[in-house]
Amino acid sequence: MSEQHQKPLPVRFDPINFAHHGRELEGPIATKGMLRLRENVVTSNDLVSAKLNFSRGLYGYPLVTGQVKASVTMRCERCLDEVQVDLNPDISILVKSEEDTLPGNEGEKDTDRHEFYGYDGKTLKLSDLIEEELLLALPLVPKHQDISLCNQDVVAWLAANDAPDERQEASIERADNPFAILKSAD
Repeated sequence: MSEQHQKPLPVRFDPINFAHHGRELEGPIATKGMLRLRENVVTSNDLVSAKLNFSRGLYGYPLVTGQVKASVTMRCERCLDEVQVDLNPDISILVKSEEDTLPGNEGEKDTDRHEFYGYDGKTLKLSDLIEEELLLALPLVPKHQDISLCNQDVVAWLAANDAPDERQEASIERADNPFAILKSAD
């Protein structure tokens, strides 16, 4: 079997050119330069995997679609231990120059399906685009999927100190809801 050599992904690219030629990119991207991602996680793999397709979208703007896959370690908000989080965001981005403006409200229905990503009008740094999508995919409250996966010493301490569990917290929130009286106004 011959070893398949994968061409390295470009560091910077011209999104208009890529969209015009219908380019596809697939391969690993280093996380070393993704400082904002590294600030928000305990650790991350050195590489993330990306599969991106370029085409023309709304008003001819370059459209980037595809998927990114990464695995990061975050701090569980329940037990403060590390929790593995797999990120698999689907990407659908219209890339436009920061000077470009959308004409009127004609495309509003289409703009709801895509995010916009601004760039200098020349080239775009691929790792910045990927990092942005990974940051958006991070959970707001990282936690183990099941409390049984949490640090059992912390779980025992919470139980011994009568800390409310999630069901109790939800009922407390419902009881303290100042708008609850509006439900009876019907």
